[in-house]
Amino acid sequence: MQEYTKSIYYFIRLIIKWKTHFIAITIIAAVASIIFSSSWFIKPKYKSSSIIYPSNLFPYSTESSTEQMLQLFGSSEIRNTVIRKFNLAEHYNIDLSSPPAMFDLFNEYESNISVTRTEYESIEIKVLDTDPTLACAMVNEIIKGVNTKARSLQREKTQEILLINKNQLSFKKKQLDSASAVLQELRIKYNLLNFDIQVKEYSRANAGALSSGKGNVKGIETMLSNLQEKGGEYYSLSKTYEVLLQSYNDTKLAYDNTLKDLNKVLTYTSEVTPPVVADKKSYPVRWIIVLVSIVSANLFLFIILVMGMFKNKAIR
Repeated sequence: MQEYTKSIYYFIRLIIKWKTHFIAITIIAAVASIIFSSSWFIKPKYKSSSIIYPSNLFPYSTESSTEQMLQLFGSSEIRNTVIRKFNLAEHYNIDLSSPPAMFDLFNEYESNISVTRTEYESIEIKVLDTDPTLACAMVNEIIKGVNTKARSLQREKTQEILLINKNQLSFKKKQLDSASAVLQELRIKYNLLNFDIQVKEYSRANAGALSSGKGNVKGIETMLSNLQEKGGEYYSLSKTYEVLLQSYNDTKLAYDNTLKDLNKVLTYTSEVTPPVVADKKSYPVRWIIVLVSIVSANLFLFIILVMGMFKNKAIR
C-alpha cells in the first residue's frame, strides 16, 4: 500500500513538473483535431431515419411480423434497386471497372444504411449521406421497396391458392354438369320431377282411380312403375346434386375472395416517424474526436515520461 501511494505521488509530481508540456500537447492536439475533423478533410454526413411497424403481413412460420420484415429489408433486390436508382456507385466515387468494385459498393452501402429492430418491436431505418435530401429520399425508396417486395411475395402465394381454387372449381363444375345431365335424362325419359311429391300424389290418384273405376289407371300405373324403377336413383342423385352445388358455391366464393385479394394494393408498413431532410450533420461528432485526441496525446506523453523516469532510475 505504501509503494502504491508512493507511485501515485511520483506520477503527480511528474505531471506537475511537465505541466507546460501537457498544456502544450493539449493545445496542439485540440487544434489539430479541430482542423482534421473539419469539412476540408472529412465530409459531413446527414442522417435521415424512419420508424415503422409491419402491417398486413402473415408470417410463414414461427417468426414474428417484425422478423419477417427485417428479412425483407435485407433483400438484395431492394439494395440493388436503391443503388441503381440513385446511381450510388458514382455518388460514392467507386469505379465499377475495377475488380473489387461491387464489394466496395456493397460495403459502402451497408456502412451508411442500417435497419434495426427497436425494443418496441418496431423497425428503425437510418441512412447517412453527405447529401441530406438524398438520405431522406433513400429512406423513402427503401420503404417503398419493402412494400413492393412484400406485395410480390404475397401475390405469388395468392396466385398458387387461386390456381388451386380454379382447378377445384373446374372439377366440381364437371361433377355438377354430369349429375345435371343424368337428372335431365330422368326428367325427360321417365317424367321424374320431385320424387317425394310424385310418390304421394300418384299413390293417392291410383287409389282413387281403383276405388272409383274411373281415371287413367294405366298412365298412373306407368308413372308409379317409373317411380319404383328410377325414383330411388333420381332421389339419390338429386341429393348428391344439392351437395355438389353447395360445394361448388363455397369453392366459387373462395375463388372470388382470392381473386379479390390478388388485385388488392396493400401497404405493409405503417410509418410512426416519417423521414425528414436533416438540417444538421450527424457525422463526424467533432467534440468526441477532439476529446479522444487530447486524451490520447496526453496519455502518450505521460507514458514516454514514465518510461524515461524508470530508465533514469535504472541507470542510477
